[in-house]
Amino acid sequence: MTSVSVPTPAVGVAPLPLGRNTHFGTIPVVVFFFVFYTNLAVVLARFHGVPQIIASSVAVLLFIPIIRALVVERQPLVVTPVLPLVFLFLGTLFLAGALSPEPAVVQHSIGLYLTEGLLLYLLVSNAVRTTHVLSWVLWTLILAGALLGALSIFQELTKSYANDYGGLAQVDQLARGGGFNISTDSAVKVLRPRLGGPLGSENRYAQILAVVFPLALMRAFRDPLRSRRLAGAVASVLIAGGIFLTFSRGAAVAVALTIVLTLLLRELKLRNVLPAIAVMTALVFFVVPDYIIRLSSLEGVTQLSTTTANSSGGPDAALVGRETENLAALQAFIDHPVTGVGPGVYFHEYSRDYANRLGLRYLNSERRGHSLYLELAADTGIIGLSAFLAMVAVPLLLLFRHARYWRDRDPERAIIASSLLFALIAYLATGMFLHLSYQRYFWAVLALASAAIWVLGRDPDAEDLSAPSGRTVEPG
Repeated sequence: MTSVSVPTPAVGVAPLPLGRNTHFGTIPVVVFFFVFYTNLAVVLARFHGVPQIIASSVAVLLFIPIIRALVVERQPLVVTPVLPLVFLFLGTLFLAGALSPEPAVVQHSIGLYLTEGLLLYLLVSNAVRTTHVLSWVLWTLILAGALLGALSIFQELTKSYANDYGGLAQVDQLARGGGFNISTDSAVKVLRPRLGGPLGSENRYAQILAVVFPLALMRAFRDPLRSRRLAGAVASVLIAGGIFLTFSRGAAVAVALTIVLTLLLRELKLRNVLPAIAVMTALVFFVVPDYIIRLSSLEGVTQLSTTTANSSGGPDAALVGRETENLAALQAFIDHPVTGVGPGVYFHEYSRDYANRLGLRYLNSERRGHSLYLELAADTGIIGLSAFLAMVAVPLLLLFRHARYWRDRDPERAIIASSLLFALIAYLATGMFLHLSYQRYFWAVLALASAAIWVLGRDPDAEDLSAPSGRTVEPG
């Protein structure tokens, strides 16, 4: 078992205060994360005519606590333990791009990484500097997810699919009837709408809800206050409802994997989680039975290697399409293993050609790889993929160590560490089935995880868990 170095705590020492409780530094960050996570700025620009420059200026809110910290309080810039790995990953993008034959495509892709990635990471990690602000941000994300889930549930109960509720409850493919067939008769097609929330993309909507689900779950089972446990439980149900109504199979697998890991890592207890799972399963079976039909189509995965999209009795066309897109990305990586074809270049220049060589499903247009990892490998090769995996592995390890260290010392800090640990795991799990689109959500979660590591490591009674020293004890 891994040893973790900790200081000898004084007997009877009360939990540390949550940090500077200043509304001046908290409110702008809270407002930013609510607007950001609900995609409200984009919705205002797209559905309500708000100028894009005004909608995009929401990020300016983060400068308020940053300027206060740097100028008024004379604090230094935050350099998280993960920041060097962020720069390393971006460095691999520049290297892969420099060797790519498509500089125009590379320039656009790297521009997105810099604005939605590096800039957002730096702003968030420098704006969130205390456990007080971290706690407020996590509750804000829980609230955002719960409100979106509640709106989706209301939309489903009222069957008001044509009403997008100001852009916050969009339904993709509504014009042709829905997203997937729920008919048991092969001769008849009955399409079922899939709800897309404020993103208008059901799989992406499921992904951002899957990320905040463990935040609510941790509060429901581990918060020391009954009122907050109740709030976490209600939010968990609403968020889960939103996920169910997207009918995303990938999100279902990712959430299941995340819950299993909470049990294996002993962050939650089976005797508490099992009844909740039983209740949720019963609700799905009786209230959203179409979700069972949707998940049952996963049985077709076992037939993927022997069938095509035109085979009778085989997997549905969507699964064959995913197989085609992922195998094409894998083949591109095999052909360009070191630096790949260049950031964004696989999709624009290689995807259709490689996919149609497979003979599984003919593609009339370019397609993204349906996996973050396979598409990243095709774009940036082994150097980019390795840098990315290192960039996410380090915060996962450090958050786990902080969660163990604070568990018996301060419940709030332990919940913060555990929540962000599993939020990041949830995103990475959904990444097995989705490429890195709407990447700002990934970078925001990574920045919050990094900020938590920095904040929790600076507390007076905490030691640097990334550099063990002193007495060692077994965790847990």
